[in-house]
Amino acid sequence: MKIAEQLQMQRQIHGLSQTDLAEKLHISRQSISKWENGTTLPSFSNVVAISDLFGISLDDLIKGDVQLMERLEKDNSVNKVSRILLFGIAIAIVGYTCYQLVGISANTLESWLVIPVLVSFFFMLRSVKWREFNQALTKPTIIWGAIWLGLILIPEIIGFVSGYVQGMNE
Repeated sequence: MKIAEQLQMQRQIHGLSQTDLAEKLHISRQSISKWENGTTLPSFSNVVAISDLFGISLDDLIKGDVQLMERLEKDNSVNKVSRILLFGIAIAIVGYTCYQLVGISANTLESWLVIPVLVSFFFMLRSVKWREFNQALTKPTIIWGAIWLGLILIPEIIGFVSGYVQGMNE
């Protein structure tokens, strides 16, 4: 049985409207409608939430839906976190390189980074879709998260490299 049929059947068994189910999953009613019509497929986190809500196993919920199983195998939520980490580290390395080229003190750099760190953290929090927390990692969230992480890492990289160089010189 496809996820669309299974979802509609479980929703009706539990006496829920599409709106009720959407509220319980913290998503839009249109998403439920699209899932039940087979227009789109739910994300892995939504499949798990549906499974928990209806008290059925993931196997029972997705068994027979080859399209959903293939999509879940290619779920890119891990890729989004990886992007944040990679971009953050890249920003930190660029910041460290600039620090070395300009020749300012580490204390001065840390003082300069306080405001950009706070601003990027604010924008990162602001870009999260709190109403749809299951799908919170939007493109702006990834960008601001990477900037914030990069700015946070610059002083850490400076300390690490300085300690390493100092240890090698002893």
